[in-house]
Amino acid sequence: MTAPTDGFFNSRRIQKRLGYLSPVEFEKKHYTEQATTERANLKPGQPSLTN
Repeated sequence: MTAPTDGFFNSRRIQKRLGYLSPVEFEKKHYTEQATTERANLKPGQPSLTN
């Protein structure tokens, strides 16, 4: 018996489109970079959104 392909998502398989990262690794990298960029873009007098 084979598993149905509808709705199946392999979260560990590396993907060429994602720079040879798994989807989970890609998301982790993306959100880490996004948070770093947002912190760097704050103006000196602007309060940080995170404590």
